[in-house]
Amino acid sequence: MSDFTLPSATQWGLPSSIKRALLVHGGGRVAEALARAGYFVVAPNLIGHGFRAGSDFRMATMAKDLHSYLAHVDYDVIIAHSLGSTVVAALLLSLPRSRSTSLVLVDPSLEFSPEFVKAVKEEWADSVANVKPVEDFMAHFLKWIRLDAITRVVGLQSCASPDIIREILTQNDPWAFGHLLSNCPPNVTIAVLIANPEVEKHVPKHPQITCSTISGVTHWVQYEAPERIVNAALRSVREGQEV
Repeated sequence: MSDFTLPSATQWGLPSSIKRALLVHGGGRVAEALARAGYFVVAPNLIGHGFRAGSDFRMATMAKDLHSYLAHVDYDVIIAHSLGSTVVAALLLSLPRSRSTSLVLVDPSLEFSPEFVKAVKEEWADSVANVKPVEDFMAHFLKWIRLDAITRVVGLQSCASPDIIREILTQNDPWAFGHLLSNCPPNVTIAVLIANPEVEKHVPKHPQITCSTISGVTHWVQYEAPERIVNAALRSVREGQEV
């Protein structure tokens, strides 16, 4: 791996490892499990996240912001959750073609109706303006451990402003990105893990895309079933190597 400076990222594992994973809009227990499996894991902070400021929150811009992570390193697997999956969908055509790459998209936010956006915009902005305490998350999400709740609180606190939430939704109107997955390059396989069954109808039919539903979890799969994400990632990499 060449020496280079990343814009803003959290890392797990040994940089000398030949196995590499990129986590987009996620980390925590999934990253830790991958590090234990011998991976060097990098989790970039998207624009507007992790105390990063910005004014252009268009999906194409957020995807382009990740190019520096791909310029020097080939990743065995890229795991993305929620908004991160949408960013990765916009990044598909920029992925390296030199080797097989496995993508795991976790409950991806691919399509929002205008009515849904209108209904949640202020609610989501308020979640940043008035961050709930750890105890509230523990009481509401019974499958979370305390570390999950702390991670969620820190994530909300590190969002620069509630206006960023409003701008992400406003600048990406209409929120319609499922079709981007049809651009899947021949060296890429995509495993979609779904918590909300409605998500599957937004995933295009494609021979390199598989969908599986995880029952009994909320949108926060990385907290409630991290092992399912890790197992899907390791299986996808293994199958890619066997081709």
